[in-house]
Amino acid sequence: MNLILFRYILKHFSLIFFATLFSLAVIIMLFDTVELLRIASKRENIAFLDILALAFLKSPQMIHIIFPFIVLISGIIFFLKYSASLELTVMRAVGFSAWNFMVPIVTFVLLIGVFDVTIFSPFSALTAKRYERLEERIGLTKSTPFSWTEKGLWLRDAQENQTLVVRASRVRQEKNAVILDNISIFELDKKDQLLRQIEAENGLLSNNTLTLPNAFIIDPILADSYAKQVESIQTNISLNQILERFDEPRTMSFWRFPKFIDFLKESGFSTNVHQMYFHQLIAYPITMLAMLFIAAVFSLPATMRQGKTLLRIVSAVLCGFLLYSLGQISGVAGLSQNLPFFLAAWGPAVISLLLSVSALLHLEDG
Repeated sequence: MNLILFRYILKHFSLIFFATLFSLAVIIMLFDTVELLRIASKRENIAFLDILALAFLKSPQMIHIIFPFIVLISGIIFFLKYSASLELTVMRAVGFSAWNFMVPIVTFVLLIGVFDVTIFSPFSALTAKRYERLEERIGLTKSTPFSWTEKGLWLRDAQENQTLVVRASRVRQEKNAVILDNISIFELDKKDQLLRQIEAENGLLSNNTLTLPNAFIIDPILADSYAKQVESIQTNISLNQILERFDEPRTMSFWRFPKFIDFLKESGFSTNVHQMYFHQLIAYPITMLAMLFIAAVFSLPATMRQGKTLLRIVSAVLCGFLLYSLGQISGVAGLSQNLPFFLAAWGPAVISLLLSVSALLHLEDG
């Protein structure tokens, strides 16, 4: 393909893409700001700047979700605009087919897809974490008692007269209980002053009771320490709460998934949610490409000879939503293990891409 024509098409499609991206990002921020103001109106002492910060931190996650629709809308606008100006018709007249001027657009969409998965989605995961922390700080949600990394787990249990802070270097699930290794427990009073510290090689969390065999107890008040054969501590922390905290892949960077999935497997926790989300992330560029070809099928000049432009635009958008819905349904099937993760994540995008490419082949080449 002629390099000048390649750059020309790439330039104009990228301008339409980024204009669409900016427009939708502004709309998302406006809607999020209004919704957050509505929620904040029921609480006191929440600053407007905090609301704006929340809306800003939430926007990257929403933009990541609608990236395929941005590609769809950009494709429709691009093909309709250049059909109306007869530029694509002229390109056809000098011997360029639809496949020739699709090459730079496909290249751009694939690059955007890879950028979204490898760079933008980790950024949106980071902002999602900060969004949750800011929500907790200003009182829009209750603070979470959990913090975890691949190196261990921190638990915080606020009780009536004291607070327990539990650190474990490793956790693993066995049936309805959780086994913790290399445990440190800090008992704090209402003023967060240390009452005593407990160390143990392992412990068992079951039925809201943390049982520690061969515990070593340090009492800073009496400046004393002693060993105890079995120490039992009542806690409000349960297995279900820990599992719920693990099931938040949207706040995790793409690059951390493989290592963290291995960590969950070693710990005996379910990895279904994280594996499904990871496969869906990898399939995202193909989903964007499918959206592009859906736009091409309904918007290219050769498909517009019979008129009914508005109907074709609506049909393209409906097909895009159908692809999104199929992706959600197959995702649920993958989580319930009725479909393999790979098939559930890749199936709707690949099938839609093949169908749209076949339709375009038929319309362009007969």
